[in-house]
Amino acid sequence: MKVKRPYKRWSLALLALLALAVLPAFAPQYVVHIVNFVFIYTLPVIGLGFLTGFTGRVSLAQGALFGVGAYTTALLTTGFGWSPIATLAPAILVTVLLAVTLGGAAVRLAGLYFVMATIGIQQIVWIVLMNWIDLTNGPQGVRSIPPVSIGGHAFETTHQFYFLALAFAAVSYVLAKRIIASRLGLFLRALSDDQLAASSVAVDVNRAKVTALALSAAWAGAGGFLYAHYVRYIHPDMFGLEPSVLFLVMSMFGGYRSLEGMIFATAVLESATEYLRPFGEFRMIVYGLILLLGMMYFPKGILTLVQRRGTKAQAGEGTQ
Repeated sequence: MKVKRPYKRWSLALLALLALAVLPAFAPQYVVHIVNFVFIYTLPVIGLGFLTGFTGRVSLAQGALFGVGAYTTALLTTGFGWSPIATLAPAILVTVLLAVTLGGAAVRLAGLYFVMATIGIQQIVWIVLMNWIDLTNGPQGVRSIPPVSIGGHAFETTHQFYFLALAFAAVSYVLAKRIIASRLGLFLRALSDDQLAASSVAVDVNRAKVTALALSAAWAGAGGFLYAHYVRYIHPDMFGLEPSVLFLVMSMFGGYRSLEGMIFATAVLESATEYLRPFGEFRMIVYGLILLLGMMYFPKGILTLVQRRGTKAQAGEGTQ
């Protein structure tokens, strides 16, 4: 008897979650450290999928929004004495408000015009972080950011933080799947496929675009919250154009509309970045080659390779 696909899919997801839950017991600390960054980066990459994958708007400001979330929680905890976990909601809200304020009108732009607008947003945020010294400490950055603590248990070490980051990544994935499967997700897909056709069936195009931007910012803000409480020190240069490019590449490599593909691509590219770090600047050459080959052989996402193999296997079974 064949297993129904939804049950099979949930069984695989449960097995993957169990494997991830026991990974710290066997893996070296450095590997756990890398996986922590994979979980953290999963959030802004998934967020970018809402904007780029479903509205067709390529954003180079996700790194800046990631930084807004990080700075919001860092300043509230170190400057105003807030509990770290209490700053999660403000980190998300401030990031969303800033994104909608600065980018709400820009979503009407198309193609390179929108890309240029997001580069402008990226630079505005970086200049504010660097020069508003009374608020952000400017080039000095923010130090001594406390670890997240829930019920008296602090997620301070690499292994302790692993489970917090895993929980955030899992919840963000499930929430994103629910949104994509909802009526809003249907509107966003219609918008991406054909904007004129979507508007002709009463889809409020501009509102849908702004909603996608807000969702993208919310995921980036939550990722920034995690990042600040893991590295415990942040600086404006951590949120320049480089992380924005990195997040965009991870989305492209995984496939804009495939959450699983984006998570897999984040794991592959972040691991490659860390293990190639001893090669200094030369690692960027290898990194670029990996991306070039990816774009040549699976432009719709790395998981399309697996799907192709599955299709061929089914075709082979059908001919027997």
